[in-house]
Amino acid sequence: MVTSVPTRKERQERTREQLVATASRVFARRGYHQATVEEIAAEAGFSTGAVYSNFSGKEQLFLALADRQVSERVAEIEAVADAAEREDDAGAEAAAQFRTFLERDPDWPLLFYEFWSLSVRNPNLQGELAKRRDAIRDALADTLERVAAQHGFKLRFPPQTLATAIAASLNGLAFERAADPEALPDEVFAEFVTAVLGCAITAPGTG
Repeated sequence: MVTSVPTRKERQERTREQLVATASRVFARRGYHQATVEEIAAEAGFSTGAVYSNFSGKEQLFLALADRQVSERVAEIEAVADAAEREDDAGAEAAAQFRTFLERDPDWPLLFYEFWSLSVRNPNLQGELAKRRDAIRDALADTLERVAAQHGFKLRFPPQTLATAIAASLNGLAFERAADPEALPDEVFAEFVTAVLGCAITAPGTG
């Protein structure tokens, strides 16, 4: 059996992925300002030189992490749309999907707080993070339109506005659940997610 030897490009991609995955844990645990390149490199099992040969510094590493998180969030939002289009109770389906996602990626609320904080406070990262935040909002707006069309509902407000309001509400629930999971039992969490989504739509003939 011949074992293929990874190319230089493949090794570099693996190193980048390991660094980004480690950065996710360190940024969630320590926050952007307290985290250091040295700490990320050491936890990933690399030298600081390995970080700087792949990223210009902590800011670029953080943006690479943001790209990965946004890509995953957009894929999950699209999966929620696909599932909700097949279900009669779209709100309950979305609530279940959102709860599953938070259980699978418990660091997301902490990372999103870092993204949000830097996007309004750090002029160097403000524009770049705003683009990534908008990508999630746009995916959610598209999902609202798809699900409303599938089930014959009308959106009560423009989809972009609703997406912003819904994202803010869901993020607030996620922050509280991250701080104290017992404070929001599953049934209460699901009920509020469903209620938030229900506020966005009007049944046919009622609006």
